[in-house]
Amino acid sequence: MYPITLKIEGKPCVVVGGGKIAFHKIGPLLEAKAVVTVVSPEIIPEIEYLYLDGKINVLQKEVQDDDYKNAFLIIAATNSPEVNAEIYDKTKDTKLINVVTDSEIGNFHIPATFTRGRLQISVATGGASPLLAQKIRDELKEKYDDTYEDYLEFLYEVRMKIKQSLLSKEEKQELYKEAIDEKYKHSIKERNQFLMHLGC
Repeated sequence: MYPITLKIEGKPCVVVGGGKIAFHKIGPLLEAKAVVTVVSPEIIPEIEYLYLDGKINVLQKEVQDDDYKNAFLIIAATNSPEVNAEIYDKTKDTKLINVVTDSEIGNFHIPATFTRGRLQISVATGGASPLLAQKIRDELKEKYDDTYEDYLEFLYEVRMKIKQSLLSKEEKQELYKEAIDEKYKHSIKERNQFLMHLGC
């Protein structure tokens, strides 16, 4: 497996299936600002609410090839392993396809993920144990709490200022290292002083 982070904002993504698993796959796609279409003859109320709220498109029908031919990414989340496998066989060479009923097929896995503002942490087990990935993710949530949201905004501002400066490469590296010192994570006063030092 080759881990990457995808930019899917504005990209057409298709979720085939209308049950609880499909619903849980939709949320992260919407957070990434993808254009989501759900294809399923039946959908649970949670998915219907998203549709009525204008957040997703829904094709309430049996899936056909045309429904995903223009998709950038597909999640096969029906309750039929056979249908999911058929979608995979038809798309594996040209699309990103995740199959929820069989971790051995599909050409990408979706890790257990959480975000703290700009910070995103994902845990994957290569399909061996999604439950273990979720357990580790939940443990990491406690360590990397909400304080990281503001801290990451500070680091982003620091990085932009340093990149625009006329300092040498070595001087920039030293400032980058300084900015991740623990004291800046806990003290707004220290952050402000560091930014003043940069001329902000």
